[in-house]
Amino acid sequence: MSEKMQQAINEHVSRRIHARRVELGMTQKKVAEALGVSFQQFQKYEHAKNRLSAGRLYQLAEILDTPITYFFDDYQKQPAERPKLPESNIDTLASARLVRQFDSISSPALKQSVLNVIRALEPGR
Repeated sequence: MSEKMQQAINEHVSRRIHARRVELGMTQKKVAEALGVSFQQFQKYEHAKNRLSAGRLYQLAEILDTPITYFFDDYQKQPAERPKLPESNIDTLASARLVRQFDSISSPALKQSVLNVIRALEPGR
């Protein structure tokens, strides 16, 4: 496996760690403490600056209450010539917050109304 492919996988796993942490509403500090590392070290994991060992990834799966396969979900090999699109942290955070808020709605009728509004806003409709 090429170094470029390894880095792409590491970046994907890091984005998934970040997304899951935000989805759960956990701070980097809280996850770092549970993992037994410094806040700065966890930041390096979450930003793909340092690689995670298999054991550390397993620990993170337990802390983030998710199967280990979650970190690899949706990963697809991309041709080297395809330019990498920048990922917006704002979009990731906003999406996670939106999901949390939506999940907190207890009324099925209200949830359906929210979904109807979102569908009405879809581009191309």
